[in-house]
Amino acid sequence: MSTMTSKIHELLGADADALLSYTAKGFDKKMLHLPGPDFVDRIVAATDRSPQVLRNFQALIGHGRLAGTGYVSILPVDQGIEHSAGPASRRTRSTSTPRTS
Repeated sequence: MSTMTSKIHELLGADADALLSYTAKGFDKKMLHLPGPDFVDRIVAATDRSPQVLRNFQALIGHGRLAGTGYVSILPVDQGIEHSAGPASRRTRSTSTPRTS
């Protein structure tokens, strides 16, 4: 057993063999649409999407660290404090009151 495999077995504990040898029986694996570099041509092109949508989706999955794998990683963008109610409630007296002099 390799070091990585033994580490996984160690982390999973007594259930390791059952978890690592599990086979799903609720559906046939032929029903899965697995990602790959041809995902748009193989799966998405058969839908009613316009050529522009297909081209843009292909560009999306063909870009970045996962390019050509069929996988897409979309992470949320932190809008920061400037788009929340925080700034309105934190006004200081000097910025919220007009100067009279």
